[in-house]
Amino acid sequence: MPLNGRPLRALEIASSLGCETIQLFASNPTGWKPPTGGEEAALEFAQAARARGLAPLVIHAPYLINLASPREEVWQPSIRLLSWTLQRAALLGASDVVVHIGSHRGAGIELGIARLKEALGLVLAEAPSDVRLLLENDVGAGHTLGQRFEELATVLALLPEEQERLGICLDTAHLWGAGYDIGSPAGVEAVLQRFSELVGLSRLKVLHFNDSRQPLGSHRDVHARVGEGQIPVEGLQALLNDARLSGLTVVLETPIKRDEQDREDWEHDRAHLQYVKSLRALDSGQAAPRPGREQASEGVGASQSAE
Repeated sequence: MPLNGRPLRALEIASSLGCETIQLFASNPTGWKPPTGGEEAALEFAQAARARGLAPLVIHAPYLINLASPREEVWQPSIRLLSWTLQRAALLGASDVVVHIGSHRGAGIELGIARLKEALGLVLAEAPSDVRLLLENDVGAGHTLGQRFEELATVLALLPEEQERLGICLDTAHLWGAGYDIGSPAGVEAVLQRFSELVGLSRLKVLHFNDSRQPLGSHRDVHARVGEGQIPVEGLQALLNDARLSGLTVVLETPIKRDEQDREDWEHDRAHLQYVKSLRALDSGQAAPRPGREQASEGVGASQSAE
């Protein structure tokens, strides 16, 4: 949900749209310096979210964080900012913090993973025990880590003592961009089987359920509303209805429709949410009716993100 300095208003909007959970940023997503104070407001937010039945809550860490960086001037601030984010997540009542793994910046995958392991160890040593840290898969652009399941499995295996507090968030647009074909029920089955073998489905805690404007294997990250991009809806529907994923928190990070005055058009988002929920309710292979042109879906989902 976009906060715009009004977190309680974000909860009101989410509830009115029929969201069951939300994802939000605890600080500026493109800034290094988190806000000072605000502890009482965070606790008030947590209480209000519980009262509205919005759970679990997910926090997305700022994009600048790079735990795999070979540069100390980036690596150290990344550790500090992620540590703050986990602490604030606990106050907000969030169960999970999602973070992009980062880039080795040309230093090599081996060095990048070593830096990542060290950073995660430092962060989790001081993190609240009731907040999980989830590593998000990547499209594989440039020197980023996490596009292959093998890399995610390697990182988790390096921290066996953190089985309960370290997990994975899979993003469907990122899967598609990295070359994992989730465009059909058969493709979904193959991808989930591969993930199960290498990583383990028990480590998967959150699903970012998005379409993509880019073709399969493009290594480009351009999210689209479900049914308006390159990923066939049949595949996304099969993924959403897979019984092995029934306990996941599902978040849509889809573009928010804006009206002629550049304001969020929540009615369009309401239609999109209903459309996605209809996919969840249908048997695999049964097509869901798309919203009419006058109701065309333009945002939100089983939850709404500020990305």
